[in-house]
Amino acid sequence: MSSSIRSALGGLIAARFSLFGLELRDELDRLAIMVAYAIAAAFLLVMALGFLGLAVLFGFWEYRILISSIFAGLFTGLGLFAWWKLNALMTCLSAPFPLTSEEFAQDKKLINAAFATPRSDPEAD
Repeated sequence: MSSSIRSALGGLIAARFSLFGLELRDELDRLAIMVAYAIAAAFLLVMALGFLGLAVLFGFWEYRILISSIFAGLFTGLGLFAWWKLNALMTCLSAPFPLTSEEFAQDKKLINAAFATPRSDPEAD
């Protein structure tokens, strides 16, 4: 392997790993933001639902068992809905690092084409 091919391959690999590093950083930033928002939303919604349940419970104290049962059913239903949506999101996740994967596939084709031995056509002779 000549030094020019070796240096070209080295530059190609370095560029691809640099792209991978950038995509990894972007994915980690996006994941951190999503987790922070999810935790904040979950905490605030649980607090809001808890206080709403207490307000209704104290407002209709004579029917406290019925009100508690209704809110327990409501919270269970909402929790199951959230679980269902989470499972749906997990099944349709996009492939991570799409640009890097595409570039590596393209590089593999080019490298295979560059190092492939030309076939002699027996009908042409």
